[in-house]
Parts: sequence; structure tokens; C-alpha cells
Amino acid sequence: MAARRRASSSVNDMLTPYGGDQLERSSLSLSVDERRRVIVRVDGVDVSRADGNDGPDPWHVLVPVNRFAAQSVVIAACRGCGPDCFAVEATIRRDGDVVRWEWDGRTVVFDAGAYDAEVARFGVDHGWETPLRRAGRLILTDLPLPPGVVGVRVSERDTGELEVWLEEPDHYQIFVRTPWNSTCPHESAATARTVLTGPPSGWPAQWHGVPWERRETPPGYAGPSWRRVDWD
Repeated sequence: MAARRRASSSVNDMLTPYGGDQLERSSLSLSVDERRRVIVRVDGVDVSRADGNDGPDPWHVLVPVNRFAAQSVVIAACRGCGPDCFAVEATIRRDGDVVRWEWDGRTVVFDAGAYDAEVARFGVDHGWETPLRRAGRLILTDLPLPPGVVGVRVSERDTGELEVWLEEPDHYQIFVRTPWNSTCPHESAATARTVLTGPPSGWPAQWHGVPWERRETPPGYAGPSWRRVDWD
């Protein structure tokens, strides 16, 4: 589990101190820099790169759902390892006509209309995507999966295939390969979705039990063509 790290005192000094029931409404600005890291600014103050942190990869906050429209979102992460190492996570709560963020003992509020507009604008800005990431977003967004299974990421294999990594957390990792053409990511994504929206028992899948459990049997929704893979 990713550790949480407090925001730096310098950032807390730059942001207006809020308290009590009457909170001044803040402004939110979201962008992706040239290194493909999300930069979160509250009232113009960069809260992502404070205290030696960095912004999260846009993949982690936009795929398969826009986490800024969810109940929590990573706003800063380890500069070297990303959120798998540690993360600063803001809890998001709606309260009437405001959206409230809480993180590291801070509370800020945004006008709900302005907040929703900025989150929606950011969610449809796909300038950060490579062909592979575009295909991944198109595949995993709103993808119906067996209960408990989530989409993790996609990758290009040495075979020239597209591999979709799914996971049943703490139980299984599942890998499904489909044809890949980097010049036609939309077509490749459509092919993969056709496979993955079919019965899981028919997926051309490999599966792996998490190392600390060494599961000997595949998940119950697996089909006869599923193949087990193990790594030492």
C-alpha cells in the first residue's frame, strides 16, 4: 500500500489558511507537463511538486475513470517510483454547491460548477497520450468486467501484440493479448474490447496467482484455454 506523505510547510504557508465553517472558495487548475506528470494547482500554488514530490502519471488519475470526479484522487506522488511508493491523496466530498478537498490536515473548497468544468475540461484533454496509452484508455474505460476484476494497464509485447493487464486484487493477475498496430490505436482498441466484452471463459488469457498465495487453480470465470504463468 502506498504511504502517505504530508504536504510541505512552505505550501501550507502559501495557501490561504482556512478554518471553521466559513471557507473561502479556492480555484483549481489541472495540467500535464512535458514529462507527462499531472500538476495540480490550488489558488495558483503547485501542490504536486512540493516537498520533493512530483505529480502523478495522468494514467493513474484518468484511466479508467477521472479520479477528480470520484471520492479521492492522488495529487502528488514519489518522484522516482510514483504512487506505488507513496502518495498524497485528497479526499473529495460534495457539500451543496461546493466541492471539498481534505488532505494532510487541510481543507479547501471549490465552487462546484467551476470545479466540474475544470475536471471535465481536463478529462477530455488527451494530449498526453501515446498511441499505446490511447488504446489503453479506449479499452479500459467503461469496460464491463467480472465482479472484483479491475483494469490496470496495457503494454506492447515483444511479439508485437497488445497485452491488457487485469487484476483481481490480492488474488489474481490476468493478461489478455490481442493484435496491435501502433498506427491504428483506435482499431486495435476496438478489437481488444470485442474480445474482452465477450465471455471471460473465451478470453485468450494467462493468469497468475499473487506470489504470497501461490494459487493452484484459476479464477472461477476462467475457461479451458486459460494458461497459468509463474515467475520466480
